[in-house]
Amino acid sequence: MFEEAINHAYMPFLETLIDFPRVKVSLHTSGPLLEYMERNRLNAYVDLVRTLAARDQVEPVGGGFYEPILQLLPESDRIAQIQLMSDELLRLFGKRPTGLWLTERAWEPHLARSLALAGVQWTLLDDNGFEKTGLQGTDLFHAYVTEEVGHTIGLFPILKELRYKIPWAEPDETLRFIRESPDDAEVFVYGDDGEKFGMWPGTYDHVYVGGWLRRFFQALTDANDIATVTVGEAATSVQPRERVYLPACSYAEMEEWSVSASRQKAFADLREKTGPGDRSFLSGGTFRNFLARYPEANRMHKRMLFVGKELGEAGGEARTHYLRSQCNCAYWHGIFGGLYLPHLRDAVYAELLTAERLTPGRRLGVWLEDTDSDGRPEVVMATEHQMLFLHVCGGRLILWDDLQQAWSWSNVMTRYHEAYHDRMLQATSQSETHKAANIHETLRMKDPEALTALQFDDHVRVSFIDRFGSSLDAATGGEPVMGEYSAELGQTWARFKAAGLIVKTFTPTDGGLHVDLEIDSPQDWYVCELNLALWWDDRERSFTASSFTIGTEAHRLSVQSSSPVHVELSPIRTVSNSEQGIETVYQGLTVSIALDLNTSRHLTLDIGG
Repeated sequence: MFEEAINHAYMPFLETLIDFPRVKVSLHTSGPLLEYMERNRLNAYVDLVRTLAARDQVEPVGGGFYEPILQLLPESDRIAQIQLMSDELLRLFGKRPTGLWLTERAWEPHLARSLALAGVQWTLLDDNGFEKTGLQGTDLFHAYVTEEVGHTIGLFPILKELRYKIPWAEPDETLRFIRESPDDAEVFVYGDDGEKFGMWPGTYDHVYVGGWLRRFFQALTDANDIATVTVGEAATSVQPRERVYLPACSYAEMEEWSVSASRQKAFADLREKTGPGDRSFLSGGTFRNFLARYPEANRMHKRMLFVGKELGEAGGEARTHYLRSQCNCAYWHGIFGGLYLPHLRDAVYAELLTAERLTPGRRLGVWLEDTDSDGRPEVVMATEHQMLFLHVCGGRLILWDDLQQAWSWSNVMTRYHEAYHDRMLQATSQSETHKAANIHETLRMKDPEALTALQFDDHVRVSFIDRFGSSLDAATGGEPVMGEYSAELGQTWARFKAAGLIVKTFTPTDGGLHVDLEIDSPQDWYVCELNLALWWDDRERSFTASSFTIGTEAHRLSVQSSSPVHVELSPIRTVSNSEQGIETVYQGLTVSIALDLNTSRHLTLDIGG
């Protein structure tokens, strides 16, 4: 994916730009991309940026090195991420950046202090945030300043009008928008993703083959009444119009995506009907809403904070892996796959678990701690090679991490209802997927089979979910037990009890997990549901056995039971959105283990790699 983006978007853009020396841009390159290019000796991009920067045509812009959402981090990590990027840009281009590209333009007021302490003088935020303060229309053609306890930072509004015109409208239309502005307009800011110029569907042909970018740069070059400047130049030449205090905000689309699926259409419709003058009274969700909407995102985030606390002041390789785990991509979902893409979540967990394994003096043992910040303590079980987190509600295994493999067995995605599912029948046909169109305004069907795969879950996909019933079918389809279990801790084990139902004892082993189940329920069947990050190739769906193995050579688990059990295997596939359109994504495997209580009321399970 990196090389595709380099070859189809980043390099063609810069190779076009170099032919138009009057056109200036501020350019942010993510730390992971810089690392990838250096590791693979892809020097052309950096060499070209260096050439453009030397002639003051390109201004390298800072940011969090591993593209984190800064407000989700402890302040020390925010500053470390920013300074790491600043040091890298100094090494590569000989100058420290003065400004910062804020990941996903996700803003909270207290960030002003952190940015200022990290040496940042300015950043860019969407006009949507300024509108919430009452600024509108031509007010957005100026620079502003904000502060937090006396720490100031310059703010520039990114204009949605330009984001939606570039590169879709013809250059003359974009320039007309600028020329028809009032005489006192000082600065027009366009800021957006580089992938928009070659990676979004149809854009390579439109922007490069069709010549849109050359026409646009030529129009800017020929415009004697319009000058392009870098943001750094604007920050030194344009005085802030006034001091402002923006609330928590991002771009309008992000605020829509972060509210519940049932409210997204209502919010979008309301925003469409609301004039700019009234938008200060209208607000969508904030980035933190993703942590409430998706328990999977919250688990990753709180797991990251847990590792950071364990790491303390330690540096070196463990610190680098920890900072890498903060990359934003897997923590949220909108029009991009994000959280729904297993390889992104796998990458986060790989970095986290590697950092944890390398942490000197890790805590080992069993203890209670509210690791997910839900107001209830979880049971934490830490061994040399494993980490387990169990929730008192249902006595469920929420996280199960193998530190040696840097693999989370629990990294499974629940099938949630999303707003775009309601629009799928109106999606553009496959024949239209090569046309250049704004992905914010279209819905594409990448996978025609997605319509038949659409399902929603009534519970979060974790493990050791208990069900009971009068028959196998009744237990399999019954309500999971989610009440609060009592917890008892030993030095190497944890026991959960639900009176009149079940007692579960978890004991980590060298190669996995031993679970002892004593079942008191008056029902005839018990079903234990596991949801595991394992690949399954759709072979045998249902069988009875006392031992079986599931997974692939890379990641495999063996299960041994004290009695024969009925096993049902079912793949978890989500239907989710991405830049390329609606697609079906394999997320993991549901393993249902059923015991006939008329034959036995005691069951032990040994699960290991």
